[in-house]
Amino acid sequence: MDYAGLGKRGHYAVKRPLTDAERAARYDQKKSNNATPMDFLSVVKFNSQYIDLVDRWYPIRGFWAWLSIITGSLSLIGAGALIYAIVFPLGDPMISETGSAFFLFFLAIVLLFFAWIGAWYAFKVECLGYTHYPIRLNRKTRQVHFFRQNGTVLTVPWDSLFLTLGESKSPLSGTTYDLRAHVLEEDGKTVRESFSLGYPSPLGNAASIDKFWAFLQPYMEAEDGVERTWRHLKENTGYLVPVDRRKEGWRWSIARSFMLGAHWPYLQLVFSPFLGLNAAGRMLAMSTSKIPQWPEGVERANPVDSDDPYVLTWRDNGPLGWWELYWPLICTVVGVGFFVGVIAWVVSGLWR
Repeated sequence: MDYAGLGKRGHYAVKRPLTDAERAARYDQKKSNNATPMDFLSVVKFNSQYIDLVDRWYPIRGFWAWLSIITGSLSLIGAGALIYAIVFPLGDPMISETGSAFFLFFLAIVLLFFAWIGAWYAFKVECLGYTHYPIRLNRKTRQVHFFRQNGTVLTVPWDSLFLTLGESKSPLSGTTYDLRAHVLEEDGKTVRESFSLGYPSPLGNAASIDKFWAFLQPYMEAEDGVERTWRHLKENTGYLVPVDRRKEGWRWSIARSFMLGAHWPYLQLVFSPFLGLNAAGRMLAMSTSKIPQWPEGVERANPVDSDDPYVLTWRDNGPLGWWELYWPLICTVVGVGFFVGVIAWVVSGLWR
């Protein structure tokens, strides 16, 4: 899955000049487009003062969690079996030979190294960080607050950001896109820091970013932007992400994991082993991660009027229905059960 930009090894390239492609694909803060607005289930909190968004990694949370546990466990089991075979060869002349024993020991070290570097790194980034890394856009002060991965907050003027089409490549998800925000040095052409403002999911394309821009840009720029955005969220979205000062519950973890196939219930069942594991991994990641807290200075700079008629939070969500929750729950049980059954069958065969 696409975790571009997450972790110390995957951060965006900085201290470099803007590329010609970034300049050509720039989104001007003052220019809207004619695309159909879409928020891609990215809004945490909304009011006349500011809008809170989730980070680009939030929609796919869970993948690294279950994958790291499985690969780490298999690596440890394999290394343990190899070391056991070296210490207790049980009369096998091949293992008793010095060269073969050395090769098996080397292989065990490789497996341990893979478990530590690969599996542990992925688990640590996924499960021992924050539940999400929010972005707050203040319409009135025209400031953008970005919650960094280390827990600090970047505050930068909205008008100073260089917004462009971000492109990332991954062996599993191919080419993906996001709305990339660059903070530039004083020379206006060197990238000092980068973060993502919007992500349409691994199934999105470049046109999806146009749709997200059509949703986001009016809120910050149009005179009636608050009302237009509020109406869109009420009429088209149906749900705000339930992570405002809390961890998402298991129901939302399951629902969010299966939303990629929301229009194809039969595909949700077909891919239930993968999506079910992702739901389980997501629950683990959320339960072991910390809740991000905006600093007091940011909260003081973003007051909300008590009589603001445009306030929306996850508490305004409607209930999750059969196809949003209960069908994905059945698919999760079926998918995880199928995976456990396959693993048990393989292990029992190897044991015999």
